[in-house]
Amino acid sequence: MARTLRVFDTDPNARPKTFASDYVGRFRAGQQLSGRPVALESWRITTGDPEVGKAVADLYGGTPQPWETSKEDSLEVLTGADSVKVIVDGPDAISFRMALYGMTGKPIHACDGVEFTDPEDPRHGQPCGCPTTVQERKAAAKAGHGPKPDQRLEFRLYDAPELGKFRLMTGSWDFMKSLESLWRELEAVGGPARCTLSLELVEFQTKSGVDVAYRKPVLTVHGPASTEAAPAVPSLSQVTTDSAPF
Repeated sequence: MARTLRVFDTDPNARPKTFASDYVGRFRAGQQLSGRPVALESWRITTGDPEVGKAVADLYGGTPQPWETSKEDSLEVLTGADSVKVIVDGPDAISFRMALYGMTGKPIHACDGVEFTDPEDPRHGQPCGCPTTVQERKAAAKAGHGPKPDQRLEFRLYDAPELGKFRLMTGSWDFMKSLESLWRELEAVGGPARCTLSLELVEFQTKSGVDVAYRKPVLTVHGPASTEAAPAVPSLSQVTTDSAPF
């Protein structure tokens, strides 16, 4: 039987909150507005811990505000930072799979691009049947019947590592293309690496003459993380270019 302190029974609001997640917050590149996904120019950070919310707001701008969610990270901070210094603890901090999620929010297809990878799936180890080219994979994912990249990056803030670990979850195809080189660079560091996590602007014109602009998450590895990283408020770049939805 779990032990409790009865002193909090008379003042339940003072009882420290506990969270099931190992992460103190998430970095997000977008938000839902009127039921539609909208990409952002700066990082949006969500957390369930008011102290973490205040800390990231002090570092990167913004104000912790409640947002509608059934998850633990019920506070959001719309920061003014599109680039943040982070510490990544080696190549294992970045995971990758291809996944297609069902109506329940759970993956109905999880693979590495060649074989099914979910140990609980009876198809585990069998060929996944995905298209062979990236272009065909993108088309299948866009049509809603094929998986897309499901990538997780865990890290600590360089300016406040004591807060704990944050997570970025991204379906970016551009991020997928950088993974092999990122793994090699992090392996070469041989320990915690000082990195920059950015939302990089991409602009191009389609063959039909349509201008397209969007932002992609980019992780840049600089080298070993200093053991004496002093907290500091980073300079925030001001960006005015419109970004496209996801």
